[in-house]
Amino acid sequence: MKSVVHFVRKSTQLRASFIRNQIQYHVRYAPAVVYKQFSRQNDGGYAALDTAEGLPVLDLSQGATLVEKALFKLAYCLSGRDTSRIVRFLGEQNATVLHFHYGSDAGMYASVMRGADLPSVVSFYGYDCSSFPRMYCGYGGRFLRQNVFGPATRILAMSQQMQDDLVSLGCPREKIVVHYFGTDIGRFAFPAREYPEPTGPVRLLILASFVPQKGHLILLRALRKLLSQGVTDFTLRLVGDGPLHAKLVRYVDEAGLAKHTDFTGAILYGSPEMASAYQEADIFVHPSVTSRANEKEGIPGAIVEAMASGLPVLSTFHSGIPSIIHNEVSGLLVPEYDVTALAEALSRMIADRNLRERLGRRGREHAEQCLNIRHQEKALEAIYDQLIDEGKRPIRDN
Repeated sequence: MKSVVHFVRKSTQLRASFIRNQIQYHVRYAPAVVYKQFSRQNDGGYAALDTAEGLPVLDLSQGATLVEKALFKLAYCLSGRDTSRIVRFLGEQNATVLHFHYGSDAGMYASVMRGADLPSVVSFYGYDCSSFPRMYCGYGGRFLRQNVFGPATRILAMSQQMQDDLVSLGCPREKIVVHYFGTDIGRFAFPAREYPEPTGPVRLLILASFVPQKGHLILLRALRKLLSQGVTDFTLRLVGDGPLHAKLVRYVDEAGLAKHTDFTGAILYGSPEMASAYQEADIFVHPSVTSRANEKEGIPGAIVEAMASGLPVLSTFHSGIPSIIHNEVSGLLVPEYDVTALAEALSRMIADRNLRERLGRRGREHAEQCLNIRHQEKALEAIYDQLIDEGKRPIRDN
């Protein structure tokens, strides 16, 4: 069996389903993991997800010297000893391909990409090709060009939109492959879902971290607009937590939305509580926006999960979302930040059970056929195969 070594910056990134699933669902490749930082256990129990249990792991934080810790903290780079440890680990695993997650973190491992006689793949996910390139007075963009676009063999973009963004940053188009990593559809599919006429308020759901690019405040403004128009037969469940929590609660109180909303806190990915959240809702809303810091999403996993569950989805023409939702066919899309358009779409979906059923069924069909990680993992391994068969070393940019 061939071997792929996955690289992340810190162990907590293994909690992210879009990374963890790619590691766990390999078919023909034996995975191993490398990370530079290890999380502590005082994080509410989530550190249990950081261990990559059952997989070979190289934790570079073990035995790190004070100099190495300072080098990483101040210069965001590996020591020579770190690189040597990685090269030795690659040999022990008989590695045939390297997969780096997040372009902004892959650059930290540039010495490995340049020094290992192995093909390398770098996955971008959103902020790493939107807000990160503008950081540090534009140094983020130079960092990507020098330490990622140059030494990497292939760059994976989640959508055509992301590919265009990467090209505009200086990545050679011929290095980029558009590949969506997929979602574990089986976790969220409910064969018995029905779309009855509601006997009470229509139940809206948003499941996302409370950060600007998720669009919570835009959604609440749209709901306030509905109330002003006399539309009151809805409830909104907000699942998640984050830095905007206090601001959102304050807005709910000021807008008179308190009796229509329920802040239920964060829930663990893949838990029964998460499945119930999707199963009990009538409409899933995720109005993604580009933040003031230019931070974008890629393809939000919660949207794909909701589609897999049969929920009708209302979202925005943002980043890669239009690549998975055909407007008016497998969901509804509105322009970013357009409160009026969002309110109108919500009003339509709340009032029309047949519309909800049609969008929900078509969305589920599309998720099962095109967004399933079991299919997409095979496509990912085919990308690995091609690079190995070609025997290509990284293309050096002049």
